[in-house]
Amino acid sequence: MRQHIRIEQLLTQAEQRRTFAKAERPGDRHLLDRRLGAGELVMPVKGRYIRKPLWDSLSYGDRIAYRLRTICREHPDWVLSGVSAAAIHRYTSSMYLQRYVHIAVTDPHQTGKRGLVVAHYTPDLQVVVVDGIRVTSPEQTMFDCARTLDFPTAMSICTMGLRATGNPAASLQDYCAAQRRKRGLPRARFVAEHVDPMCTNGGEAVSLAVSLELGFAQPQCQRQFISPIDGGAIYADFTWTRDDGSLVVGELDGREKYVNPAMTGGDDVVAVTLREKDRETEINMLNIPVVRFQMVHVRNRTPFEQRLVAAQVPRPNLGKRTPFTGYVCTEY
Repeated sequence: MRQHIRIEQLLTQAEQRRTFAKAERPGDRHLLDRRLGAGELVMPVKGRYIRKPLWDSLSYGDRIAYRLRTICREHPDWVLSGVSAAAIHRYTSSMYLQRYVHIAVTDPHQTGKRGLVVAHYTPDLQVVVVDGIRVTSPEQTMFDCARTLDFPTAMSICTMGLRATGNPAASLQDYCAAQRRKRGLPRARFVAEHVDPMCTNGGEAVSLAVSLELGFAQPQCQRQFISPIDGGAIYADFTWTRDDGSLVVGELDGREKYVNPAMTGGDDVVAVTLREKDRETEINMLNIPVVRFQMVHVRNRTPFEQRLVAAQVPRPNLGKRTPFTGYVCTEY
């Protein structure tokens, strides 16, 4: 009985710290594994446990934070960097980016990959504490992601970073311009030049990045139009000006727009869909065509490209090289 009380205490203490529980005495592991086998616990990291109902209730961002908080509690001198820091800053909640734990070190002899930990030499380290975890500063985190990740992922993280800090793209441009002799610096400056914090979510930022990689012109994001029906404001995800001066609007249809309560205003899928149709009708009444696409089109690229070509979106940069041409990201 005492052993079971102890396991309950281990789990409760871990929950209070928002970390995973681990065996601390001989016999703990056996009892934890028994609960794991019974379906009461989950083991997200080898040898680390959490109650299944709690785990199931956590968002992807919170699951990442629990994992990283657990690791940092065991290594309190570590400073998270790159995509690991971006997750703690809440600039990304993508699980696939979190295969490795990225840390910053000021000693060049400590760099390299050891198991699932990647240490990056960061001589000008800027440390902040976010939710009890030591991470690189917002500016340094965005800069590191911009210079080491692929273009769409870097654009997504930097977009959400600028939105979270409330800073304009110029702030990231100035930060990148001040850097010298850093690996990937041209890539970071390219991201800073094209990032647009008017994109309201990561999906829009990825769509913007892919459209640019396909050679299309940079659109205006979240351009405001006036409804011809009631005079209210209408915002379009992307707006391009064609060669003849006419406009074309691009709209990203993501699942969250229809199912996430934070975005639906409490309405059901039918109500949200009808509202979207009304908005598209109002834009069409301004004699502006609308091309709709989904993230599956963006990821596959060809369907996305076909839609933009059919919509006569200008493509002045087709075939032009960028700092990302031929670059292969190995950070995740």
